[in-house]
Amino acid sequence: MAVTVELAYLLIINSALQLSLTQDLVNMIRPAKFHVSWESAWSFYPFRVHARGISVNGQSRSQQWELQASSGAGSIALLPLIFKVVHVSGIRAEDVDYRQRPRLKPDRNYSDKLAYFPSITGRDIVPVDTSVLKKKRPWKVRLRDMRASGQHSFWIFNIKGSGAGTAIADLNIETRGGPFSLDARDINLRLGPAYVNSDTELFKGGDVNGKLGFAPFVPRENKGLQMLPFAHVDTQLDLTVGSLGFINLFTANLGNVVISGAGRVKGRLVASEGYMRAGTDFSATTEDLNVVIRELDVSGRGVIAVHTPDDADKPMGLDINYDSLVVSRLGESEAFLQGDSLNLQYRGSNLIALDPGMSIKELLSDERAIERRKSSALNLLVKDASVLNMSVLNYYLPPDMPFSFSGGSANLDADVFLGATDMKGSIKLDSSDVKVTLDDQNFEADLAADINIKGGMPLEFRADISGSSLLMDKVTVDGEHESFDGDYWSALLELTEAEGVFQKPLKFSAKADLSVSDTRPLVAMFDNRGDPPRWVSKLMTVKDLKGKAELGLSEGRFTIPLAYVDSEIAEVAAKAEFHRGERNGLVYARYKKFDLLLKRLNGKRDLDVIKVREKFDRYQLPSIN
Repeated sequence: MAVTVELAYLLIINSALQLSLTQDLVNMIRPAKFHVSWESAWSFYPFRVHARGISVNGQSRSQQWELQASSGAGSIALLPLIFKVVHVSGIRAEDVDYRQRPRLKPDRNYSDKLAYFPSITGRDIVPVDTSVLKKKRPWKVRLRDMRASGQHSFWIFNIKGSGAGTAIADLNIETRGGPFSLDARDINLRLGPAYVNSDTELFKGGDVNGKLGFAPFVPRENKGLQMLPFAHVDTQLDLTVGSLGFINLFTANLGNVVISGAGRVKGRLVASEGYMRAGTDFSATTEDLNVVIRELDVSGRGVIAVHTPDDADKPMGLDINYDSLVVSRLGESEAFLQGDSLNLQYRGSNLIALDPGMSIKELLSDERAIERRKSSALNLLVKDASVLNMSVLNYYLPPDMPFSFSGGSANLDADVFLGATDMKGSIKLDSSDVKVTLDDQNFEADLAADINIKGGMPLEFRADISGSSLLMDKVTVDGEHESFDGDYWSALLELTEAEGVFQKPLKFSAKADLSVSDTRPLVAMFDNRGDPPRWVSKLMTVKDLKGKAELGLSEGRFTIPLAYVDSEIAEVAAKAEFHRGERNGLVYARYKKFDLLLKRLNGKRDLDVIKVREKFDRYQLPSIN
């Protein structure tokens, strides 16, 4: 009896599968939502169907899709259909082509993409369905043990690509805006080129092996990067990509850092629940690596590596290593720095899905974000780079400063550590023929800056640079009356106390010890200011002067409350302020019993020789509210 029933089933079902009427009847059920066709089909045992030339397409309220396969098979469970559950198992498909495009939203402009959306058999591109949903029980679709093999292609929105290989997957979908989940495993694919808008290469191709998927989530409530906490991936990659933009998913903890370029990505990527996981180790090698850090644009040849320990999820590491680079300011074409070695190393939180909708400013004060950053660290190492033009420093100076850099080059070395609440390191700048303009006088000198970073607050770019020094020698002074060229002249500024905020607007305060080999360039400056007494020239013979200086820069106001160098027979001292284009202050000079005072107050210059010491001591810089 059972054999008779089975034979009858096979006869009836196979006859029905050969009739075009069967396809017509199936497609009459919900033609607006679903359409299926096949070239030939058969069944060897109950409720399992094999077919060739399969084509299935459909649409939801917001999407249209189509799937084609050269051949396939699947087993459907009939009883769950009573409860609006489609359960298909043992699915086999060869040579799969999948296409998907959006239905058009009225508030979105598709003009730059519409021509590159895929065609879908029997369906026009139509607006999104905004009608009110009727209260109905949703359909649930459960696809189990799906296995694909052969040559495949995809065309999703304006992205088109192909590949070959095998994969196994389980898929759950609930209609009417319900949850979605995917578990794809045993993925072994050789991908071909993929393109955006038909001509922009997304990647050249390569190998993908491993598993990926999504835990159950509601797509309409979690779009774009909001899907990351539900995604899981453990995949070996070897791809040549046209964009490294995806690496920015892993730089969120760094703040204002944006990576771009094209190159080869190779290694293992493990992530789930919005976190990088143990065993991640992949790199991207490129000839055109571009990294934007705040307003600086770094480009050149380099490697980016992302990794975690083999047996722990954190700390996550992100290393950016250049072996050839140039640096320019964002939006400017001319580079001001070039070199052969720059290394940026991050260690810290393995979170790659930041809180959706939270701004950088909010992240800086968010308690959870602060807790994640406690163990974060960033190291910057620069070896033997060249500052091509020292005038780049003018960018950080307030407008209307009395001095500016107009030329010269320098060698730069840096080794800086930035923690969550501390910073340390050193920066060495060795420059030659630096040109400085001070009012109407031009200077040229060699500068050696040894900046010692003792501590600070990275988020505020505030640093304690006490113990730093600035050495100036080989000074040339060009002026209307006198010039000075001193190959053997030098001055040393050693910062005993110094702190600053080293971003625009620049803030700085310092106390320093000052040593000057002799006063020759100072005498030349006096001569260029007017017609000083003859004894001033005697200052040129005074050597080895020492003193102290106080400096400040805040809200565009540069101040020298007091700076002096002296010896037994000579002294030079200054009090000055520079603000909003105005220069006010006094310069005092003494040689033995002779002294004078060079004044510039309220735009007027004056040379005074009467009771000048008392006048200088009484003078105080005006306060600014």
